[in-house]
Amino acid sequence: MILLDSLILDKTMQYYLIVLLWILIFGLFLIIVGITFFAFMRVWPQIKDKRMRTKPKPNNYVNVLLSMLAVAVGVVFIIKSGLENNVGMLNYFLFSIFPYVAVAIFLIGFIYRYKNRGFQVSSLSSEFLERKKLFWGSQPFHWGLMVLFFGHLIAFLFPRAVLAWNGEPVRLLILEITSFVFGVSALVGLGLLIKRRLQSKMVLASTNKMDMLVYTVLIVQLVSGLGVAYFERWGSSWFAGVLTPYLRSVFTFNPDIGAVSAMPWIIQIHIFSAFFIIAIIPFTRFMHFLVAPVDYLFRKYQLVIWNWNKDKIRTSTNYFYGRKPEN
Repeated sequence: MILLDSLILDKTMQYYLIVLLWILIFGLFLIIVGITFFAFMRVWPQIKDKRMRTKPKPNNYVNVLLSMLAVAVGVVFIIKSGLENNVGMLNYFLFSIFPYVAVAIFLIGFIYRYKNRGFQVSSLSSEFLERKKLFWGSQPFHWGLMVLFFGHLIAFLFPRAVLAWNGEPVRLLILEITSFVFGVSALVGLGLLIKRRLQSKMVLASTNKMDMLVYTVLIVQLVSGLGVAYFERWGSSWFAGVLTPYLRSVFTFNPDIGAVSAMPWIIQIHIFSAFFIIAIIPFTRFMHFLVAPVDYLFRKYQLVIWNWNKDKIRTSTNYFYGRKPEN
């Protein structure tokens, strides 16, 4: 009995030592990232000044997108192999540590961008450059994405109601088919938006490499989601039964990764890419849904009073027509 107790104690001590080691490694990683970030921000003005003096070379964004997609496929394959072979503490890092890293990057990046680049906290809309193709890509993409987002949110907030709804096979089929259709809609819309950006010279002039990263991450997220819906059926039920408890444990700072670690790799990739999207929001056009003019729905009407005759002003030769402005 004494020997058995000592073995159990040794295993417990080993577990806590491993956890402590990972915490130390993670803390060291954050310190290195912080030092590198602040050092980069100090030399960035000089780098930016040199770049403005030199004539920029045109980027081939088709190659940039293909390169990022190739890297994404490689990362997915590496993570898949690591998860299937239980390499190290990969599950623990992806589902216990990385969610908090993603949220920390999001908060720090958002605060920095809002304080230092407040006027750039927008979507940098390209609608005035080209509208027709934007409409046919934006509508299916945004409607599909919005329905999928609120579907996930409802399953997270009301898991019992979702499970009760899925109790009837017909209702379960309706929910699954509808979700799949909206997922395809979002993917098709995304493809049209990518085609528009890469083919329109005016839109391409306002494009940067982070846009290609956004497209890459969205492709991974949508393709993995459709793969989950097709190969791992009845996702609305197991989401409410498995992922909702996991996400709630993450929000309570006590992540329970037992069930998530046992799920198929494509679901794990879908979860990881979702947290990755959260991390890159402050550095991409994803910012636009954080600054959407929602207050326009509730504010009072603005009263606009013209101080000139709209018909006579067309033929007027006066520098100031009507009342001269005070400023």
